Amino acid sequence: MADAGPCWSTQQLTELLATVSEVTDPASLQRRVVEHASEALDAEVAAVVEHDQVVASVGFPRGQAPSELLLAAAEGHLQVLQVEGGGACEVLVADCDGVPGLRLLVARSDGGYSQEERSLLRGTARVLSMALVSSRTVDDLRERQTLLERLSRIQGSISSRAPLHEVLDTITAGAAELIGDDIVGLRLVDPAEPETLLLVSSVGVPAHLTAESSRTPLGWGVGGRAALLDMLVVTDAYTALAAPIPGFAEDGIRSAMAVPVRQGGRPVGSLTVATRRAGRVYSASEQEVLTAFAEHVSLALNDAQTVEALQRAVQEATHQSLHDGLTGLPNRALFLDRLARAREHSDRHGTPLAVLFLDLDDFKVVNDSLGHLVGDQLLSAVADRVVTALRGCDTVARLGGDEFAVLLGEADHNEATVAADRVLMALEEPFDLGTHTVHVGASIGLVTAVGAQVLAEELLRDADVAMYRAKADGKRRYVVFEAGMRHRLQARTELESELRVAVEQHQFTVHYQPVVDAASGRVTSTEALVRWNHPRRGTVSPAEFIPLAEDTGIIVALGSQVLREACRQTAQWRLLPALHDLTVSVNLSPRQLAEPQLLADVEAALTGSGLPARALVLEVTESLFVQDLTSAAARLHSLKALGVRLAVDDFGTGYSSLAYLSRLPVDVLKVDRSFVAGMAETGSAEGKLASVVLALAASLELDTVAEGVETRHQAEALVAQGCTRLQGYHFSRPVAPDLLPQVAADLCARLSLRVPAIPIARSDGDVSAVSAR
Repeated sequence: MADAGPCWSTQQLTELLATVSEVTDPASLQRRVVEHASEALDAEVAAVVEHDQVVASVGFPRGQAPSELLLAAAEGHLQVLQVEGGGACEVLVADCDGVPGLRLLVARSDGGYSQEERSLLRGTARVLSMALVSSRTVDDLRERQTLLERLSRIQGSISSRAPLHEVLDTITAGAAELIGDDIVGLRLVDPAEPETLLLVSSVGVPAHLTAESSRTPLGWGVGGRAALLDMLVVTDAYTALAAPIPGFAEDGIRSAMAVPVRQGGRPVGSLTVATRRAGRVYSASEQEVLTAFAEHVSLALNDAQTVEALQRAVQEATHQSLHDGLTGLPNRALFLDRLARAREHSDRHGTPLAVLFLDLDDFKVVNDSLGHLVGDQLLSAVADRVVTALRGCDTVARLGGDEFAVLLGEADHNEATVAADRVLMALEEPFDLGTHTVHVGASIGLVTAVGAQVLAEELLRDADVAMYRAKADGKRRYVVFEAGMRHRLQARTELESELRVAVEQHQFTVHYQPVVDAASGRVTSTEALVRWNHPRRGTVSPAEFIPLAEDTGIIVALGSQVLREACRQTAQWRLLPALHDLTVSVNLSPRQLAEPQLLADVEAALTGSGLPARALVLEVTESLFVQDLTSAAARLHSLKALGVRLAVDDFGTGYSSLAYLSRLPVDVLKVDRSFVAGMAETGSAEGKLASVVLALAASLELDTVAEGVETRHQAEALVAQGCTRLQGYHFSRPVAPDLLPQVAADLCARLSLRVPAIPIARSDGDVSAVSAR
């Protein structure tokens, strides 16, 4: 046969899969297969034999197939067939495993069969047996279709010369999908150390086990036995194995199955599935499926024509399994392996080591608002800066998402803090990503150890705990781990879980703080502020749960609830003559603003409540625009098109107030409470800033709201400088919905145009400074 190239056999199987995936009748299946086998192998004769019967054949006149000769050839008793018009034809037979007594044979006259042709016939027989076994019920038909589609995809990737690691990952993912077990692992013999197996692709293997089992002796575990013995190995008692892979039994693995992977006819590895489920038994059809996937690994490896090519391919696959595909940095498995080695070195020699755990601040906002492509560009750019900021001997890894880790070998506490500072400084400059310029910082947890007695996973976990503390302390900083942080993290985790339940069960209420019109003394607006009355904890401060909701993304669902309730309640109040023109302000977090569903949520809240769009004011914080002004402006213009009004909260506290203000469809500026507090001191810098903000708003014809007004003097000074509306405890604390109409009436009766009313005492526990999103 003429040389058809190294991918010829996979192309043939791909064509066969496309053919049989459309056929369900057994007789038609068998006929299609023998026709395909004859054509693919240039054979004069092809036949399917089941027990003592020839069920399909080509190469003979209809009804004249020599049954006795074909049966003898199928049994291995006849190596050469005399075919009329073809002469002496050499026979090649393959068992159709899974269907007892079923065999596929071909015979041709032009010489022996290559290893690739033998593999092709085995693969063809495998396709036939699986198609026959799985064509009996509707469910089986669905399973069969899924299997054939998955195998066709794998063969297509082999034929197109996809990188070996991609092909192997596709195979392990397919096995995991179809067999449905917890863990799938593909191991190949290390060409440099034939007694060692390398884990080159896996699904579901925990990170700490990936690191510890990346290299295992031949014969360990069911996969090692399958490769050593060149046979299927099945166990329902993994813990009873003579040589289980360390860690897997402790991780709860109970049953496992492995089949050998062959290259050039000899075993060079294994494909393994394993489960933690009790009572798991692997059926014959599942054994067939795993064998089929293993044979496709063999096809991919046979595509590597030489030992040198195979070694390069295995090394490439090993590299890919231990490195992040986006940044090229070590992944979690490799990082933990290096950390474990550094820990052992520290234990033996008493040398220090340090670990940094980095989590980017507000990365999700960038990723959601600008798209995953820009997010990936940002992660790559961050990786480059972090690597550049550190020593060449340090290990920088991407753990997943926007989390990075750094191993500082032989670095003491002072050296580690210097390294953390360098990383923070490296991230300060904005990132130019072509069409977008974004700012991003990092929160860093730092842990150091000398003569480390703890496991690598524990060191990384401690650094992670410290990172969460850095987030809680305000982000863009590092925090050194202390033992007490574990307890605080546990408390935070418990609160997060309870917060999710609270959102699901609608445990939150909305209180409203009046906003007074400076000219009329009337309450013309309110700010919606969320309150949480926990069934066990009692009232939970917004200062405690709002930042947690922000960090975890729970703020999106919570904010949606607050928005709907605020619109509903305000629409009801507007039916009262005294409150007919009342408006309501609702805060939007950066995460909410990045959500594609936001516009629909706002429309639904307005439509469902009947509240006019002009009566809703959406507040956004100034810090949002530092991330990406272009994207934020586009989203605000979309909101503005709905007819709502927009306010900027905490104005003047950011980096570029004047630069962005003219580009945004803003209606209201809220003067930050820190400026208002300074109004009490003559000539204070804060008071002067408040005056500047009010003058700027007047020049741009924007309404102003002063937050945190707590004294008569502050109120009078603000009104004198042109502030149009006032909000704070001098007028009223946030109140429950049923109290708001009376509070509004009392304020209207008490206030004069120049002198605000006697303040209402604030309530302990209320934290109006925290935005209610």
